[in-house]
Amino acid sequence: MSTADTWSAELASTGQVVFPQRRKRLWIRGAIAALLFGNSLWSLIAHIQADDMTGVIAVLRITSLSAFVYLLAITIWQLITRRPTLTVDHTGIRRGKNTKSGYTWQQIASIDDPSGVFGLTGGLGLRSVQVQPVDRHHSTALGITHDNVVDLDELSTWLRTLHTRQTQPTDD
Repeated sequence: MSTADTWSAELASTGQVVFPQRRKRLWIRGAIAALLFGNSLWSLIAHIQADDMTGVIAVLRITSLSAFVYLLAITIWQLITRRPTLTVDHTGIRRGKNTKSGYTWQQIASIDDPSGVFGLTGGLGLRSVQVQPVDRHHSTALGITHDNVVDLDELSTWLRTLHTRQTQPTDD
């Protein structure tokens, strides 16, 4: 049974398919953030010890350290909670529990093929599927990345099939 068949069966039985954050990607992101944080902290301490903390460079060092702390904290939060999730149900597609961070099937104009940089196997690339809204002047595309789904090619095909089913008139 294909992945799309599994998703369809779950949608039919539970009414939704929830894609939580993938831990493998979060561990890799956390390791990179920790490495950058450690390097930034080491550099900051070295410059403080050398009494070389003046001007714009000092501000940039502290700012970058703060950014790495923030990135590391967010990644740890995502590892613990596995949020934000991506949810696909009979009403549409949304990120998280907030209905405003997604679109109903009628609000979706198209679902693009995955684009971006291919990466290593296991969904470690920088690719995404863009869900394009009908109202592009007031809404932005919803990007679905490898953070939630490994096989973006199969996901985009499955979502287009669902979109067609949900928006085509029935012969009742």
